[in-house]
Amino acid sequence: MNTEQSRARAAGQSHSRLEVAEVVSDAQFLPLEREWNELVCQARPRSIFFRHEWFASAWAWRRLDSRLHLLIARRGHSLVGVLPLVCRVEPRWRAVEYELLTVPDTQVADLLCAPDNVDEVTNAFASTLGDDKRWDTLRLDFLPPNGACVNSFAHALRRHDFEVVARDGGRNFFVGLSGAWGDYYDTRSRRLKKAMNLAANRLRKLGDVRIDRLSSDHCDDSMLEAALETSIAISSRSWKRATGNSLDQAGPQGFIRSLSRQALKRDWLAIWLLRVGGKPLAMEYELMFEGNVHALRADYVADCVKISPGAHLFRHLLERLFGTGLARYYLGRGENAYKMRWADEGDALQQVVAYNRTANGRLEWLRAEVVKPALRRTRDALWTNVKETTQTDEKTSNRIKPPDHIHQSTSTDDPGK
Repeated sequence: MNTEQSRARAAGQSHSRLEVAEVVSDAQFLPLEREWNELVCQARPRSIFFRHEWFASAWAWRRLDSRLHLLIARRGHSLVGVLPLVCRVEPRWRAVEYELLTVPDTQVADLLCAPDNVDEVTNAFASTLGDDKRWDTLRLDFLPPNGACVNSFAHALRRHDFEVVARDGGRNFFVGLSGAWGDYYDTRSRRLKKAMNLAANRLRKLGDVRIDRLSSDHCDDSMLEAALETSIAISSRSWKRATGNSLDQAGPQGFIRSLSRQALKRDWLAIWLLRVGGKPLAMEYELMFEGNVHALRADYVADCVKISPGAHLFRHLLERLFGTGLARYYLGRGENAYKMRWADEGDALQQVVAYNRTANGRLEWLRAEVVKPALRRTRDALWTNVKETTQTDEKTSNRIKPPDHIHQSTSTDDPGK
């Protein structure tokens, strides 16, 4: 949609008091901050990832590949619901997809509304989407299982005759910080502790090891700019450079700079930097919110992988977070090897995908929910048969002994050797 004019829609006869509108431009989106955050204070669960500042920063990244397409619900002049969507075209299949406004650093996302209004708001949004033929798939990711999308919106979409599929969305892993560091570290594997000791020894041999933490309570604009430039430089030399998600890329840099300005003003910001011999080799970028730490970015210079500066920084910053009154340190979604070494727990996440009644929507449902699973089952069955056949052949081969005359002739070949 290329117009900046929002189009108000009635949410259906049974919801005549609720008006749904599309927000498609910065001029409409940015002024919503105050009432948006007032709504977030009523929503459950509460999260920094629901706040307007977060979505505005995420939009600084996603504007490069998407169009803004938020749905907001009002009762009179009061904002009572937000479905923060963007619109993009899936390049391979040309399907138009609505999805939640997220970035790789997002840890949780949801439809926003007060608990008392959840069924009315979700039904109004489902009705609006039912009248909209411009989209083919609706993808809602990073969802908490006790949130509005999973508990109400998915059911509302089904009532409006959409094909809806709910899936496991992984876990947002965390380390509990309420105990003592020593007690926690004792639960880690001997292999991990040995690796940490080796990393510390290697780094000390290269020069003085220094770890600095920059936070909102002792930082000004110039200090923030210097820390960001250092962090961006480290990220530009990390393995993430090849993924397009390093902080020197236009989208991620726009996101991190926008977020940092907001986080500094609101006492959310923490940036850790590790230097060896004065050279910055590793960084971590965090947000602090309501007693929890959310680690968004952890980068290290790829050329230094053998001396493990990132692992050394992580171990020491985690130790310093214990005993500070904080509750949890969140590492983000994904079963990365380093997360599994440090975290034993995680908040469950879910994903909901809905398919519109358009031709492309039906084709997408057929491709994603019927053909691909069938091909996957066939592949798995064939692979299982191949493995079973191979194992059977190996057992048969091991049971077959050569005839006695072969043993005798073999033994006479080298009688004196």
